[in-house]
Amino acid sequence: MVKYRLVFSDYDDTLTLPDGTITPRTTAAIKAYRDAGGIFVVCTGRSYPSVKKLLPRVYGEPHPDVPVICYQGGLTAAADGSVLRRVPMDREDIIRLAAMLEARGIICQTYSGEKMFCSRLTAEARNYARITDCEFDVVGNLAEFMRGYGGEFDKLLLIASPEQVQTLRAEFMSSGEWPHFKFVFSRPTYLEAIPLGSGKDTAVRFLAERLGVPLSQTAAFGDSNNDTDMLRTAGFGVAVGNARDECKRAADFVCAPVSDDGLAATLESFIM
Repeated sequence: MVKYRLVFSDYDDTLTLPDGTITPRTTAAIKAYRDAGGIFVVCTGRSYPSVKKLLPRVYGEPHPDVPVICYQGGLTAAADGSVLRRVPMDREDIIRLAAMLEARGIICQTYSGEKMFCSRLTAEARNYARITDCEFDVVGNLAEFMRGYGGEFDKLLLIASPEQVQTLRAEFMSSGEWPHFKFVFSRPTYLEAIPLGSGKDTAVRFLAERLGVPLSQTAAFGDSNNDTDMLRTAGFGVAVGNARDECKRAADFVCAPVSDDGLAATLESFIM
């Protein structure tokens, strides 16, 4: 028996330690929760190819039969990779945003399905590629490339100092120029533009309804700005102890930090 039949969890800094590893206790707690009948879903800003490689670490098995939520809720995929829901970016606006950022000398990157594109491989882009274990297609002028690209786009990300991220986010949100976007950050140096109809909260609602689970029987774990709406939407929102203050304020409960197995302890003591 489980009190919360469906659990959503952010990946980086919620499930993982700073070095990207997951503790054996966390993997064991997730397995025990699933063995008891619960459904545990990773809900991340990462691309599908990136998170798919990581699922065996989370579940302790090579091919877990679980859906996954990517791109800050913009893409929900079944265990076999088939798309259950996708919310693409407004094409004209994302190209206009990329052009504006590049005109200011701000390097950004965009995503389309399983592809990542950037204008040039900066040190930040190389580090991001290393963290996500994915490769960029380097395309030169990004906005110009996007105008000629035939596919849809899932999000736009820029990497800057924490101060610049906050300044740009405040500017974009107050200007009225970007009515089709939300602006969130998963780390202090990552500012992401996602579709207005996207967000982890919308993905939680979609998947809970699809699986026939009332929101009152869902729980969610997170650590940053991009997780706050998800924590408010789930029946039981949990911020890990290392979370940002705004994430803690959005939560029903604050558990121990990830370094002290906060998620695992909550699964063991509160959800099971």
